Order: sequence, then C-alpha cells, then structure tokens
Amino acid sequence: MPECTTDQATAIWATCLPTQIHSKDYYQIMDDPHHKVFMALGETVNIADVEIDGYSRIRNHGMIASNRTAALVSMNGTIDWACLPNFNSPPVFDSILDKGKGGFFSIKPSDTTGLVVRQSYEEYTNILITEFLRNRQTLLRVTDFIPASEYTTINFPEIHRSIEAPYADIDVEVGFKPNFSYGSITPKIFRNRNGVIFRGNGYSIGLATDTLLQGTGPYVSSTFRMERGTSKWMIVLYGIKHLDRVSDYKSYDRLEDTENYWKTWSNQSNYHGIFRGSVNRSALTLKSLFFEPTGLMVAAPTASLPECIGGERNWDYRYAWIRDTAYVVESLSMIGYKREATKFLYDIMNMIQREGRVRTIYSINNDENIDEVEIDYDGFMSSRPVRIGNKASSQLQVDQYGSIINAIYYLGKIGGLINSYLWDFVIDILDTLTETWKMPDSSIWEFRTEPKHYVYSKLMSWTAFHRARELGKMLELSAPYSQWEKIENNIKKEVIALGFNKEKNSFMQYYGSNDTDAALIRMPLLGFLPPNDRKLTGTIDMIEKTLMGNSFLFRRYLEDDGLRGRDNAFLLLSFWYVEALILMNRTRQAKEVFETIMAMGNHLGLFSEEVDFDTKELIGNFPQAITHLGIIRAAVKLNDKLKNNGKTSLNYQ
Repeated sequence: MPECTTDQATAIWATCLPTQIHSKDYYQIMDDPHHKVFMALGETVNIADVEIDGYSRIRNHGMIASNRTAALVSMNGTIDWACLPNFNSPPVFDSILDKGKGGFFSIKPSDTTGLVVRQSYEEYTNILITEFLRNRQTLLRVTDFIPASEYTTINFPEIHRSIEAPYADIDVEVGFKPNFSYGSITPKIFRNRNGVIFRGNGYSIGLATDTLLQGTGPYVSSTFRMERGTSKWMIVLYGIKHLDRVSDYKSYDRLEDTENYWKTWSNQSNYHGIFRGSVNRSALTLKSLFFEPTGLMVAAPTASLPECIGGERNWDYRYAWIRDTAYVVESLSMIGYKREATKFLYDIMNMIQREGRVRTIYSINNDENIDEVEIDYDGFMSSRPVRIGNKASSQLQVDQYGSIINAIYYLGKIGGLINSYLWDFVIDILDTLTETWKMPDSSIWEFRTEPKHYVYSKLMSWTAFHRARELGKMLELSAPYSQWEKIENNIKKEVIALGFNKEKNSFMQYYGSNDTDAALIRMPLLGFLPPNDRKLTGTIDMIEKTLMGNSFLFRRYLEDDGLRGRDNAFLLLSFWYVEALILMNRTRQAKEVFETIMAMGNHLGLFSEEVDFDTKELIGNFPQAITHLGIIRAAVKLNDKLKNNGKTSLNYQ
C-alpha cells in the first residue's frame, strides 16, 4: 500500500468516503498510538472472519432502509435483522439476537473456500451491494434494497434481493427462516410455483422466487446452479396473501424508483466541505431512520445489541428520543435539509401537545405499549437479557426540556417557521420547567438508580431559558422575559455554587459528587461560560484526565450505575469534544480527533452508539442516529474553522 502524508490521506478519504462502487480501492487513515494505519474502504474481508462465535460482527453489516423500516445485511449475505412492516414491528429476521432461535435470510456461494467479501453502497443511495470474490474475481453479487419513492408514506413492506453470477458459473445456497413473534408462533408453509408463504396467527411472510425451496418446518432452503452472466430476483413480502410471478413485483422498476429517490434527496445537500462523503453518508443514514407516516425518527433500527459483550446494557432503540430533537434540527439544517428539520420538530411538538406532557421517548406510530419486557433469547454473543420496549419512557430526565427549546432556537436561527402555535408551546414548556428544574432526575444517561441533582440537567434547564430569551427577542415576540432572565440567573448561580468543586477546579456530575461527567464537554457549546473561562477549561481538563481513554474515546462517567458489564466509549462525546476544541482554538487537535474517530467507522462509514475501548469493535445498536448527527455537526464546524483559518480548500468532493 502506498505511503502518503496525513493531509493527503485525509483528502483522499474526504473525497470518497463512503460511496465506493464495486472494485474501486480507497483508503482512510486511522491514528494508532504507535504508527499510522491505512485501511481500504470497500476492502475485502475473509468470509471466515465475518462472524465470531456464530454471529456476524456488528461492524460487518450494511443497512438498507425505506421510509418505514430498515434491515441489516451481513457481509456474508445474511439478513439477520429486519422488522416488517415498521421499525417497531416484531422482527421477521432476528438471528443477530439469537443464532439458534432467530430468523434469517441467507444467500451465499455453496463453496466458501478461499472466499473474500466486500460491501458497498450504490453512490448517494441506500442500495447495498455485497460481493463474494475468489482470486480477485467477483463470483456472486447480491444487491439489496427496500423500495422507497417520492410518495413517502406509501407502504412497501418488501425486501428485494438481486443475485448475479457475473463472470463464472456458480452454485448458490439460500436459506430462509422468517420468525413470528420471537419464535413463539410456529407458522404453516404454503407453496406454489411462485415461492412460499409462511402463515401463523394472522401474520404472513412470503418469499417470491422461481427456485424450488426444500423443507417442511420453519426453515426452507435451496442449492442451485447459476450460469455465468445470469441473474435472478428473490423478494420478501410481508402480509401477502397470494404469490405471483417474480416478474410481477417489478423489482427493476422498484430499484430505479429507489435509486432516484435517494439520489434526488442527496442532491439537496448544500454541504461541499471536507469529509463530504462522510457527511453525505451520515445524512442518508439519518433520513433512513425517519418514519414518514408520523415524521418521527428512531434512535436506531435495532434492539438489544449490547454496549458491552456479555453484559446487560442492552436496550431497544426503535423509538423517538426527545433530547435528539435539537441534534436533528441543527445537524440537518446545517447541510440544507431545513424541511426535514422543521417537520420533525413540529411532529414532536404535536405529539407532546396531544399527550399533554413531555415524555423521554415516544413510539413512532402512536403505539402506547412501549413497556419493557425481556424475551427468551440468548442475545448477541450471549449478551442477556434481550429487552424489547424501554423503561426509560417513565423516567424524569429534565435535560429533555432544554433540548426541545434548544431545537426551536436553532430552527429560528436558520430562518425556519416559528408560528404562534410553536411560540405558545415554548411558553408552556418554560412554565413547566420553572419548577421542574429544581427536581432530581435520571440525567441524560438514564440512570436506573436513585434520581440526583445532575449538573448536566441543570445546564440544559439554564439553556432552555437562555435560548428562549434569545429567540424571542430575535423574532420580536412577546414573553415574560424578566421572569425568564431571573430564573436563568438563579440556575447559573446554583450550578456554580453547588456543582463546581473549587479544589478540583471542575464541575461535577451531580451536587456533592467527587467525579465529573463527560456530558459536561457540552458546556462551551451551549455558551454557559466563555470557552476560556477557568471553570470551563478546568472541567475539560478533568474530563480529559479521568474519562478520556486512548484514541480520544470517552467513558461517560465513573459512577456505579448498577448495571453488569463495563461502560464503553460513547462516540457522540468524541464529536462534542471536537466542537469544544474548536471553540477553545485547539484546531489542530480537533482535526486529529475527528480523523481518528472517523476511522473507527465500518467499511461503509456507518457507526454504532459505542466502541469497545480495547478492541475498537463497534458495539451497541446500529447504525446509531445520534452518532451520525455528531459527525455532521463536527464536520461542518471543523470545515468552517479551517476555512476561516485559511488552511483548507473546499474542493473536496
């Protein structure tokens, strides 16, 4: 592999990440404590290394998605997670959570000896291509997509899979096992010449194919010969009653519609700075996580992928989190997607108004049943329990109020629509927060221990009143400004008096704590104190010393949260750190941090919520919206800083 300088590697990476096609060779840079490591994007992986202990590594997946749901496709050709028809429906394929009980849909060469695999996206889309190669020749190509179109609320609960043998004859092996209600329902199989339908307790899953499938139980399979230059389609259909010919499902038309949809949307971006490919892939990922019928966005399309292998930090993220609202609004508006940002905010507001209260999380489709239950699955690599639903919905997390107001502030700042309905909503939220900010809560980290007076929650309460005053005066709207200012000042005084430790010259995690909290990296971003204030720089310094590990990865806190398994590196914190360094004029280090963390993404530029401190494996639910939101914010702000310093060109594509 050729040697190149850091700047050259960054430029190459920024040019291509992550939209490589088929056989192109690209490189990205990763900072290692001892030497520079260059890795090919779209690089091949030995098929034997895709899995570990029967599970495809989290990083060895791509995501396909529509406007309603998503699926994970392993590099070995297996769909091991897919919920149909919606993100929050019970999964049809879920072997990523139990290799024995879970459902799957696999396509691969029968003979895997000496095979390597690679994945790529068709440029500017969420159409995924998985290739199996031997001696540098592509033997089998699988193209996966879920139909998407400009008619965003149309339901296409389908997965289309194209199988191609481009250069040689090959034997192909297919396995199909759909699951019903986590394996609690045993389906019956109905066959005709067009494929099979599995039915049980009102559910039905069909597989349209012209290939004869063997098997009478919940699993069917086939091995067949494909001649050089031939291709065929297989289509998964949810809720289907009758199977027609494969050609009737118009896969090529749906593919063209889907390609046009994603490319048209991608072309609306106004960002042309450095790391453009990374920003584009993050934007596509975020768009994929919106549930268009309601406009809400899931935090991730998966449930119970562990934040610590073998531990119990396993949560269901197929919900809309209130605190993510500000990140969504600001990040998408930064790159030209003001419509998505505006619609998302108003949809969240409508949800809150309809219920008459602010909850931490919401179902994306008004499903009231989000109670947390445990199912009898082994979990990814024996990480139990497997949780469906989320108990955090019942917690008081005071920072969410500040997140809402901060989102509205940014919408106004970019010229978004702030109508009287929304401004009345702001006043109502602040009326509630007038007393609520004084209460102990479960914090941004959703501790399941006794509520405390967390400094971050107080910081976000201060932000709510501060941003509301700025927004109202900017738009010349009426409000009780003197009352808001008094509360804002009282919160700041209390935080400094009770949350700051003079001996350690740092803000602490909660009143009376001896430890800090990595969420406080956000203090300079919110303007609580000037970036060069001694209290603030002391806090950043303490976080660096006590919570930052190697490669600029951060532990969230040192507090015992009562959960088994260690707390690993939360990736959003590293991107907040980039922003903080920019504000503190530590630009060279900010750029180094950003490059280092970006190199931890997978072969497609996708990120989970966390990274294992030791192995650097991606862990937690995948792909994670909040991580990709952090990428966009940090990239845009770093680009602006470098541009203002005259140290970069904006010609990277």
